[in-house]
This record gives sequence, structure tokens and C-alpha cells, in this order.
Amino acid sequence: MAWFGSCAHHIAMPDEKPPLRKRLLRWLIEALLILGAFFAIQAWHAPDLPDASLPPLVGSTLSGQPVDTARLAGRAFIVHVWGSWCPICRLELSGIAGLAKDVPVVSIAWQSGDDAAVRAFLREEGVDMAVVNDPDGRLIAPLGVKGVPLHLVVDGAGRIRFVETGYTTPWGLRARLWWAGNFS
Repeated sequence: MAWFGSCAHHIAMPDEKPPLRKRLLRWLIEALLILGAFFAIQAWHAPDLPDASLPPLVGSTLSGQPVDTARLAGRAFIVHVWGSWCPICRLELSGIAGLAKDVPVVSIAWQSGDDAAVRAFLREEGVDMAVVNDPDGRLIAPLGVKGVPLHLVVDGAGRIRFVETGYTTPWGLRARLWWAGNFS
């Protein structure tokens, strides 16, 4: 009986952990797999832009102010496409609104209902920024949007320099905008 108990102890509770080097290698491989999956999903969600130039986006904000991306020529700016139904969009919206106080941001509500519904959503979220409503997706159709939130960083010549789909931080967008504005 003593022998059986001794074997059971070794099976249930191994005395040795794998060496540190082996564990670190396993963690590194797992981290690389997770990063690979993340970037693959990002690439899959990114729109298929046939050309590196931003197509003209012309509309008006919920308050009636005209928006025309051609008027931003000579300046780097961000196009931010989001949906009120998107939980990640909700998470980052206040950060984007803060960013829009300092830098040019064209914010587009995609398939989020009529103007009244978008206004109510912004009020509920406590967000105050200029937003163009695109209830049927016609405005952004040339962008080939597959998912939101979508962030396009456009340089002063109208070329799309960065495309980000999914959550991003205001600081990350600031850095990309700075790059697009200084290295066009």
C-alpha cells in the first residue's frame, strides 16, 4: 500500500517544473501566436482601398455644418468611422472626441439610425463633437468599410497613410497623424 501511495503522489504532484528557459520559450511562442492572430484580424477587417488617395467625403454634420475632406488639403487629418451599435466604438468615442478638440477629425456615424438617434446616442454617451451621419452607408461606400471602428490617417496631399480597424488610443492616432503631417 505504501508503494501505491508513493506513486500516486508523484503522478498527482510532479516534483519538477519545466526549466525556466522552456517556460519562457512557450510564453514567447504563445505571445507571437496571439499577436499574429490580432494582426490577421486587423488586416481582414481593413477596407480594400484600391488607391492610396482618400475619395472625396462630402456631407454635413448633425448641426448642419458642411464637411468636405477636400477643404482639408494641405493638413493631415483623421477620418473616424464608428457605429452606435459597436461596443468598441463606444469604448473609444470619448477619447476620439477629446482628440477632435486639438486635431482635425472627420467623425462619421455609420448605419446608426437617423440624425435624432445619433444625437440621442451622443448625448447619452456624454460626447460633444461634430459628427456626420451616414445612415445608409452611401457616404463611406467608396472606402469599402468591413468593420468599425475604422481610423484613416490622411496626409496633406490626401493620401491615406495609416488604416486602423478596431480599438486604438488617442495617443496612437496623434503619433500617426504627426507622422503623416511631417513625413508625407
